Amino acid sequence: MKLFAKEAISSIKNIGAIAPSSKYLANNIIKHIDFGENQVVLEFGPGNGAITKHILKKLPASSRLISLEINTPFFNHCKDRFKEYDNFQIFNHSAIEFDSLLNELSIERIDYLVSSLPLSIIPDEELAIMFGKVPDYLINEGSFLQYQYSLNKYKYLKGIFDEVKLGFTPINLPPAFVYKCSVI
Repeated sequence: MKLFAKEAISSIKNIGAIAPSSKYLANNIIKHIDFGENQVVLEFGPGNGAITKHILKKLPASSRLISLEINTPFFNHCKDRFKEYDNFQIFNHSAIEFDSLLNELSIERIDYLVSSLPLSIIPDEELAIMFGKVPDYLINEGSFLQYQYSLNKYKYLKGIFDEVKLGFTPINLPPAFVYKCSVI
């Protein structure tokens, strides 16, 4: 919590949150993941690992979690915190250019993408670049899972994905909406 508070104050323009995600929010996100063998889960912005922890608890050893974090203290924290997991990799890499990393790792498709990015504060040009690629990397049954503290990106996501379902987590600071986006 100390690390999160320190980074939230010094990097509010990049973090977009005032507190770590609650276990209720994490559970509301991961309930949309059918944890199976040999899957690839991509995570944008794990922060202090509040959601990462819940993913790794359920992820089979044959599956992989690849997390991208641009905040160096959060990157180092997660790298150390989850070092015992052989199926976890974290990179100090931008989510906007996630495809370049996946290409380096020889990953053509992902099963799920879990995002904690503060979409409302990311410039439109960068969102267009990122979301111009995200649907192409998801397998047909896969989902893009995103939480936000408002509904201001609902219409935007509806324009990208075939299906967008909304959930809500009142027990979080602040309460959060969960977007489950799919390409059909």
